[in-house]
Amino acid sequence: MDNPEIVGQQNELATEISTRANSASEKIQKRVKEIIMPNINQMGKYAERWLDGLQNDFYTLVENPDDECGNGNYKGWNANELRELYSVLYGEEMD
Repeated sequence: MDNPEIVGQQNELATEISTRANSASEKIQKRVKEIIMPNINQMGKYAERWLDGLQNDFYTLVENPDDECGNGNYKGWNANELRELYSVLYGEEMD
């Protein structure tokens, strides 16, 4: 049986990201809905760790969206879109 505390943290993470995504551009909303939320749900208690692991990649991707750290998932994205996604995921602006 799932630990209610961990499930609550997972739901809180998903809720926070969804709330921030509501005021984001359509491209960011789509990425959150189609990629981020399913991953959070699939990873369960490891979702926060997964997002933490991606955080530094955004600094590389802003400079080069085609960098291998993005696994081709950000081809055609620009720096502003990546900064917006970062803000939605982490609740803060990039430094």
